[in-house]
Amino acid sequence: MQKLFSLTLLILFSYYSYSQREVFDTNLNNSSYDLILSSLYFPVSLERGGNTIIKPRILSSMNFNEGLMFNSYFFGFYLSSPVNKNLAIESIVDNIEDDYNPLLVRYLDSLNIYPLFGKGKNNIQIKGSYLLNKFFTINIGRGRNFIGDGYRSLLLSSNHAPYPYFKFKTSFGRVRYYNLFSTFLDMQDLSQDRKKHSSIHFLDFLISDNIRVGIFESVLWRSRDNSYNRGYDIEYLNPIIFFRPVEFSKGSPDNVLIGLNFSIDIDKLNLYGQVLLDDLNISRQKDRDDNYSGGFFQNKYAFQIGSRFKLENLYFLLEYNQAQPYTYAHKEPMQTYTHLNQSLAHPLGANFKEIVFLSEYNINRLNLRFKYINAKVGLDSVNTHYGQNIFLSDFEAELEGQEYSYGNFNGQGILTSITTIQLDISFSLEMFDIFGSVNYRRWDSDLVKENNLYYSLGIRTFPFTSFSDY
Repeated sequence: MQKLFSLTLLILFSYYSYSQREVFDTNLNNSSYDLILSSLYFPVSLERGGNTIIKPRILSSMNFNEGLMFNSYFFGFYLSSPVNKNLAIESIVDNIEDDYNPLLVRYLDSLNIYPLFGKGKNNIQIKGSYLLNKFFTINIGRGRNFIGDGYRSLLLSSNHAPYPYFKFKTSFGRVRYYNLFSTFLDMQDLSQDRKKHSSIHFLDFLISDNIRVGIFESVLWRSRDNSYNRGYDIEYLNPIIFFRPVEFSKGSPDNVLIGLNFSIDIDKLNLYGQVLLDDLNISRQKDRDDNYSGGFFQNKYAFQIGSRFKLENLYFLLEYNQAQPYTYAHKEPMQTYTHLNQSLAHPLGANFKEIVFLSEYNINRLNLRFKYINAKVGLDSVNTHYGQNIFLSDFEAELEGQEYSYGNFNGQGILTSITTIQLDISFSLEMFDIFGSVNYRRWDSDLVKENNLYYSLGIRTFPFTSFSDY
């Protein structure tokens, strides 16, 4: 298997050198809380050989809802410093003080985590980049990584707290190959933070000037259990892609994911998408009884399809995301695809369908951004597990009295519609921006019907909002 892969790489690397957009992003500012759509279309990478840059990160806003006012204060700085022609350091240090609005209070009560920050109000991210030669680059730091071309990612997103990581990138002509080694924390055991580790491989290949395809695989395992301290398993330092699925077929106890990312450029239009396969157990169809109705709980997958369009200073993005029940979960809850009570992929977890529409327009110093997101999510009721909560074992699939759970479908459970609309208008001055925004959230199910409307006004040096979009 390894010899076959080496031969394949040799053939791929024989292509001539070609400029390729970075789809495996480690930009410290990359998160869906930053509303700039143009940064998705033109990702920013750290430039070496320039001057040291220090920028303040300041936000002060007043948020109004039904006669009540909630204040947000954000202080920090961004540092970018090239040490020499091969080494550069990038860092962000943030602190937030917030009179929590009711939506944020609900989030904190459910996860015990401030969005993007973790367990505290301070957020420190740092990234060191070292260029070994024209083929190899090393990134090491504490931050977030994002794989994909869209607003969301079903492979690896940035909607969670930072984590320590080591990334090794290999570039040959039209091929870029990434190895990412990370450590995450699990908070389900309140007595202690428990470590789990992951090894991610991503092979990104530019087939033609307009078509790019990426192959993804990830394995996640817990550092220890009640009787065994496993630590970081050195066998997962193996840099060869396609190695883990072979071992998984032999009965690996770890959580293995594989996926595909693609992007097609047609003039000013970009079409993109992802497919994620967590588990597939079609053999269960052979064991079905007379009442078999499909939907075996171990058939877990997710997919994305989207498009982006740029016209002068106007940007559009339209995206559809779907994840089947129990996707990203595992029979051992410690090994779910999560970090600090947050999903490492889509923030809704699983068992949902979602439509995302974004637009941005810039004229002189004026910037307008609009976001519309609607998600249909199947939530759990008391003592049930319909597949949205990926922190639970997927072996607790809801169908009492059955050895295995069939008949599962997307949206099962308490079907809930979550609609988010955000409108942001800002005017850029020399030192900061003045902005105003409207944030609307509608939550609609058979049990709960709720509308929340907030108006915000303030100043900032970078785009940030304390209103989530999920």
